[in-house]
Amino acid sequence: MMKPITYKPLHSGEAITAEMIEGLCRVKNQHNAELLVQAEAHGELLKLNVMKNDSLLNDDLLLVAVEYVLGHSTELKSVEINNFNPDKKTGYLLQKHFADGSDVIRFGRHQFFQLRGIWHKDRDYVLGIETWTSSSAERLHPVRPDIQTGTLYSKYVPQIEKTLSFRMIDPVRDLDIFHEWHNQPRVADFWELPLPKADLKEYILKGLKDPHTLPMILESNGVATGYFEMYWCREDRLAPYYESESFDRGFHFLIGDTDFLGFHNTDAAIKSLLHFLFIDEIRTRRVMAEPRSDNTKVLKYVETSGGWKKLYEFDFPHKRAALLECKREAFYMGHI
Repeated sequence: MMKPITYKPLHSGEAITAEMIEGLCRVKNQHNAELLVQAEAHGELLKLNVMKNDSLLNDDLLLVAVEYVLGHSTELKSVEINNFNPDKKTGYLLQKHFADGSDVIRFGRHQFFQLRGIWHKDRDYVLGIETWTSSSAERLHPVRPDIQTGTLYSKYVPQIEKTLSFRMIDPVRDLDIFHEWHNQPRVADFWELPLPKADLKEYILKGLKDPHTLPMILESNGVATGYFEMYWCREDRLAPYYESESFDRGFHFLIGDTDFLGFHNTDAAIKSLLHFLFIDEIRTRRVMAEPRSDNTKVLKYVETSGGWKKLYEFDFPHKRAALLECKREAFYMGHI
């Protein structure tokens, strides 16, 4: 038996609850549409047999069922689904990407988590034609998407029993907590921004106007917990120090809520961040980081978490940094 969990796919905001009793997974939405799935594990293979399906418009209920089981069972590496309305094609992500013409849908764990599905605010990828421009540093890079608002990513993490979300920072709503965080000595030691509110508000507003950054608040069960500043590496100050690719992403972060400190919470936050960045842009092959070379906590995390690799150290004008890399395939093939 696994306890009931309520998910809220961002593209719809609809509450969907999943539970498992004696191998029967029951999933319901707020309108009482129901999906019943018999779940059986055969080694690393998860077999799902659909017994009842009221899902008429899309496969959100089935996506939740798969996420629910895989999220709680990290040893499962592949999925086989039988009897999921093979005649209904429109709106079904799993059939769109993985159907082979039969009434069986098969896919790997690493493939499932590359869907935007229930985690990203946009349900599926829409890739436009690339348009190129150059930054002030005269490096060609793709024109970046317009700055967005609100929550862009949300995922329940069974290992810490919390829902982690990333939303764009709000200069009014978040100013007080942002100021409090940056004036904590342990944060100020690395961020060096123990500034008055007026200065920090200007910092937030500047970030929101910069197309190469995504300044985001990490929430844990709806409570502001940390700040993650994501950026496109190609037009960032980091680019001259390594061979950057067009869709490389990087980030800086702080955990402001001291109740959220600790390896397991940090690990969940960083893995959720990586998942967001890799599904936000399908062409992103690497996520980079450049912490201070004496940031022993971050470097120890890199050594123990897997997926990350320290490439080398280098000198920024303002600090000695360690260049860290997480490749897309390393993340998906073993760390989600």
